[in-house]
Amino acid sequence: MVTFLHYFTDSLSGGVDDMARVFNANNPRYELKAVALDHESFDASMQDTLQHGHPPDLYSYWAGERTAAVLADLEPIDDVWKQAKLDERFSASLIRAASVYRGKTYFLPLTQHVVGFFYSKKVFAAYGVQPPKTWEEFLAVCERLRSGGVTPIALGAKDRWPAQFWFDFLLLRTVPYEFRERLMAGSASYDDPKVHAVFARWAELIEKGYFNAAPNDAAWDKDANAMVHDGKAAMTLMGTWNLGHLAQKPYEWVPGKDYGFFPFPMIVPEIPAVALGPIDGIVIPKKAQNLPGAKEALVFLAGVEAQRAFSQGSGALAPNLDIPRSVYNEVQQHALDEIGRSPYFAFPYDLSTPPALAELGLNAFSEFLAYPKAYPTLLRQLARDVHAHTQR
Repeated sequence: MVTFLHYFTDSLSGGVDDMARVFNANNPRYELKAVALDHESFDASMQDTLQHGHPPDLYSYWAGERTAAVLADLEPIDDVWKQAKLDERFSASLIRAASVYRGKTYFLPLTQHVVGFFYSKKVFAAYGVQPPKTWEEFLAVCERLRSGGVTPIALGAKDRWPAQFWFDFLLLRTVPYEFRERLMAGSASYDDPKVHAVFARWAELIEKGYFNAAPNDAAWDKDANAMVHDGKAAMTLMGTWNLGHLAQKPYEWVPGKDYGFFPFPMIVPEIPAVALGPIDGIVIPKKAQNLPGAKEALVFLAGVEAQRAFSQGSGALAPNLDIPRSVYNEVQQHALDEIGRSPYFAFPYDLSTPPALAELGLNAFSEFLAYPKAYPTLLRQLARDVHAHTQR
């Protein structure tokens, strides 16, 4: 038995059981038992079992700062990585971004998501608008929709993290990528004029009525998606895991037919494009009860058959380079093109920032949505809080 504790639940549950079935059908030695917990319960369980023993053999986890924060309790996988020649299955840039930490390999990529706009084709057609490529075009589309009585943008920020994508893109489309890296690390200030400019632009969208009212009270899936599906809103900024949710009842929307996908518009043309999204994967705890079985499962889950099964159920792109483009639907192909045209691939804010600092930022984004005009005061306080934390 190989136990696998993961957070792919509810709206995000697609694909993981398919992946486990593929493993079990092909492996006579071990059974992969996948156990799901919601995000909050998963975090608590992981921290407890890592520290006090009896962890599962495998955890799902997010690449980036979340993995970096628990390295001391993880088993390096350089041996199995080399034996299985996994360098040949994943791109060098993805390995650098997601798998290697402090010179050792810890993380097997399972899914790669891309954040962009999901839009109702019916609503866009009814108002004669096309997916915008520039900020000026985006504003024109929003104004046309708003003046016609449709909310341009649905935002469900009840869980806090969906709001971060607006901060991410407004920053990444207006400042050099290196500035964002310094901001995430705490060496640049949230009181910097470049950050103020991001919030000023965001506040203007809110004040013009381009967002739904009270986004902090709305869920990203059951509310924001419902507004787009029902024609009350035209689009929502979300990751490609949304494919799995929109395929479920009561939506049962078909990608490319009922809805489309477009990247966040360019704002400053001189700023190189950055694709944004999380990479989910697998890590092995040091105290895994079945370390040989965990490593055998890890190698299998790096393969085409398992990654393809997970991709088809979850809406994610499969990190394995041998997955053919033809297996992807129209929206996934647009996401793949966004990665291909972008010199950089960035993790979302809460995965690019040390966890304690990310909490400060996520709270600030929620407060901003409630009081957008107060952003100068909010950013000064956030800068002080981040500085105080980094000096400890």
